[in-house]
Amino acid sequence: MKKQTTVVVNGKKPNYTREKLILTIFLTIITIVMTVYAIILLISNKKFAQEVDDFAKLNLKTVFSIDKIYMYSSSDADSHTEDRAIWNLDIHQFTDIAIYINNRSENELNYENSIKELYIENVRFSGPELGNPSLHFKNVEGFGKLSKDENTIINDRLEYNILNDGDLDYSKAQIYADCSNPIILEYKNMNIKQNQIISDISSDLRFDGELLRKTGVYLNSIKCNLAFDIIIINNYNQKFVANVYLDIPLEDSEIGDTIYKGKIVKKLEKSNLIRFFRME
Repeated sequence: MKKQTTVVVNGKKPNYTREKLILTIFLTIITIVMTVYAIILLISNKKFAQEVDDFAKLNLKTVFSIDKIYMYSSSDADSHTEDRAIWNLDIHQFTDIAIYINNRSENELNYENSIKELYIENVRFSGPELGNPSLHFKNVEGFGKLSKDENTIINDRLEYNILNDGDLDYSKAQIYADCSNPIILEYKNMNIKQNQIISDISSDLRFDGELLRKTGVYLNSIKCNLAFDIIIINNYNQKFVANVYLDIPLEDSEIGDTIYKGKIVKKLEKSNLIRFFRME
């Protein structure tokens, strides 16, 4: 048998106590950190599972939903000259939007399915490459025509006045408590092109979607996904939120339609097309 050899440094045997202590402390810290992380993860998972369960219980039935959206897209322009032989134009594109809310009040209007508050917020745009997009409240009497009123823009929030009866003032954001009138909005993409010269007067100039073709605006450059949230507070003070995502209609390959022809109309209609989820 070989004898175990002990290394001697400078005539002294090495002392490994310090190294062992450091290793022990390091392993202890790692163990504590992993234990704390596991506890936090367990608590988070339980909290998340409880939140999901609570959310599911709040939404066992649908109280409010968007069942129909009607969109009308076209174009318009501002002219910088009165000389009809040559046009100098700033080109704009717009889409008027009518949103119909179903509150399932065919049999009875009650505290649950009647509106106490309604507002729109969190407006977002994905695209376009050209122009300056914005979302506005729209007077229904001007539906299908570009509004030049910039005071109607939705910056942070658009709050609606809730009416139980009486006549609507279409110049204001109002909705009946029973959801019997639609929400009317306007998406505007202003100044897609500026100071565009059109000198072809062989035919009458139409101030509609045909302007986009005449001024060489590619539809891919003005494509946009519009998103916003509609929040409803009912008369039980329960909060409902609908996340609305809309592709601005510019063409329909299935039927061969395009805004270049002047206008394009798109109707989305389906039960629970966009559901309002109860949050509180």
